[in-house]
Amino acid sequence: MRAQVGARATEHPQWHTLLAPSLKKGQTMALIEGTYFFALNNDGSCCAFVLVDSNVFANELFPPTAPPDNSTVIGQAEVSGSMKTQDISTLLFPNTYLYDNGNPNDCCVLGFHSFDFEPGDASNGNRTRFYVMNYSSWISPGLFADPNCATKDPENCFQDVTAHSHEIAEIFNDPFVGYDGVHNITPFWLNPAGQCQDIMEVGDVIEDLPNPTFPVTIGSVKYHPQTEGLLPWFEFQSPSTALHNAYSYPNETVLTALSAPQPLNCAGK
Repeated sequence: MRAQVGARATEHPQWHTLLAPSLKKGQTMALIEGTYFFALNNDGSCCAFVLVDSNVFANELFPPTAPPDNSTVIGQAEVSGSMKTQDISTLLFPNTYLYDNGNPNDCCVLGFHSFDFEPGDASNGNRTRFYVMNYSSWISPGLFADPNCATKDPENCFQDVTAHSHEIAEIFNDPFVGYDGVHNITPFWLNPAGQCQDIMEVGDVIEDLPNPTFPVTIGSVKYHPQTEGLLPWFEFQSPSTALHNAYSYPNETVLTALSAPQPLNCAGK
């Protein structure tokens, strides 16, 4: 976040975007047989990973009624008070990935960010409640060893906190996923791998490029947060006003140039 504003960040060296973690009681999502697939570990134990139908997963995650009840994961969290409107709530799953169109080969979603909105009542002036959240999967090493990153740096692949860092960065830049058609909407952009969007999804612009992560060691453990795109790239600034005139951070070499201006939906690309 500081890198996006470049030299202006040096005027306030103590400015950081900090989160205060609060671990809540774990929950279990129960799925009907046939809506998921799984693979065993080499020793026969469960599970190396689980693949879940994305529509089934969403239905088991978000409350179907207002006010929410205990029938879904988020509903239970809201009812119990462990998920509040002032929070960024992470629902962290172990090696759990989503597939689309009812086809497990149409895989894999490693995480997404969104929000649950619930009607207000007299206690809060009847203002709509927005519960900002992300589903992210912890990724065991080796499951997503993309050849592009494995060739250059075997450690620089999707693993451990890659999905979580991706979603948290996007929440800070686009917490409501452009739901009103105004906020966080950008000109259409096309990343070097051909992905096209018109929203400030700072992780998406990097996720399918070579060397997408930036390994860091904390204590004795190496983690792999994702490099993110910076605001000037989405604003088509040239030169960039971000730190070091970069378009991506921490790895400033991932995005080195702007995409050409794009028509609606990057038509013809």
